[in-house]
Amino acid sequence: NLEVGKELSARCDFGCALHYYEQGIAFVGNEVWVDECDTNGKYFCLDLYEGAAEAASAIRNDTKVKHYTNVIIRNVPLDNSLPAWITLISSLESNGRHLEILEKGIKLIQLLNIDIPPPPPSPTAVMESMATTTIAASQYDINLILSTNQSKTDRHQRNVLRLFDAITVAAYSVSSPYLPLLTFAMVRYSLKNHIHETESAFAFAGFGYFHIVFKQDYVRGKYWADVALRILKQKRAISATVRVEWLVHGHILMWFSPLKETSRKLFETYHLSMQVGDFRTAMFSLNLSTRFAVFEGENLQILSRSIGSNLKNMLKHNSECAKLAVLDAVMVDEIRGEDSTP
Repeated sequence: NLEVGKELSARCDFGCALHYYEQGIAFVGNEVWVDECDTNGKYFCLDLYEGAAEAASAIRNDTKVKHYTNVIIRNVPLDNSLPAWITLISSLESNGRHLEILEKGIKLIQLLNIDIPPPPPSPTAVMESMATTTIAASQYDINLILSTNQSKTDRHQRNVLRLFDAITVAAYSVSSPYLPLLTFAMVRYSLKNHIHETESAFAFAGFGYFHIVFKQDYVRGKYWADVALRILKQKRAISATVRVEWLVHGHILMWFSPLKETSRKLFETYHLSMQVGDFRTAMFSLNLSTRFAVFEGENLQILSRSIGSNLKNMLKHNSECAKLAVLDAVMVDEIRGEDSTP
């Protein structure tokens, strides 16, 4: 059942995969979790429950995601439960439960002995963390960062990076003051352990963004954006590329590139995000692309029609972006001197 479930998951047939994982779970039973001597049985059971949770997440069965991940979290050490936490956070994210993710996520990071202030974070704590990170990062240049990258990141480190990544998305969604703190902590973790994976690229890009926001240091901002893009070229992971491209082109390189070029890059990111199923990034990229198109002088009539046709897609995938698109539609129509009915 486990092997069939894995094969079906690899084919993206998650409904059938979940069935086989559950058949395996029913056959094994719960006794294996409490048998201290059966280590192999526990790992086998862990594989079944992880597979069931991930398959349930793929088909948006949040009740089963919560059940299977909670069983894992209760029965295995923290290190082994990180994939389950990531799957649970992904499920909470799809339901807009960002504050719950932050509450759970910050506690998890502290349990991993990673330095991050307890809530509520103060502005002083944010700036101190940035100063510490800047000092640590000053020991590396872009070539040293890329050359010291581990040939293979171990499972624990990759899971820590993925956990950071998932929590950071929630922090961004609610404009949490933990967003810069998570970014700085992830940069320090990556540099300290010489692991510069695709998840690290998002943190490095964020580090550049905060150089611009907090210090108006556009040179360092662009420098860290370039680091992020160079990492992506090495890794070539399309699913992780899109969010980095959105952050880099929409928030950093916009200061260095013509508006038309920025709008085009973001529109490309929108299409690529849709292809890999990252609808959230797709909608945010489309929003930004539209706004830059307005500022660079695109034909307003064409833009108005485009915004209207994109609204249906946004309502389907991301209501936050749909609200922004309505504001864009009103803005464009008012510039054109027409009445607008949102």
